[in-house]
Amino acid sequence: MEKALYDTNVLIEVVKSRKKLKGYTTVLNIVEFPRALELGLTVITPSLEDYLLAIKVSQAMVRNGTPVPAVDTIVAAVAMNRELTLVTKDKHFEWIKKEFEGLKLQSV
Repeated sequence: MEKALYDTNVLIEVVKSRKKLKGYTTVLNIVEFPRALELGLTVITPSLEDYLLAIKVSQAMVRNGTPVPAVDTIVAAVAMNRELTLVTKDKHFEWIKKEFEGLKLQSV
């Protein structure tokens, strides 16, 4: 899936299994799990627009009583702004999707 943005938990599992991936991840995911560089994915550095959207996501999640980690709001914003499908095991991205329909998710 080349239009996929992989979250850290998926990257960890793939490195352990020695599988291959095509697509994207963020520099934040690389900071969390540097070995993900071994996968050869395209690494996205968040833009100002990503951070501004992440603030909106964070505010909405706090307002709903379902706060999520800051890194995850940025990862979700990167996916939405680039129309990428976020591939993750984290269920709290479902909370974001309920509020932001532009978030495409693939839960694994």
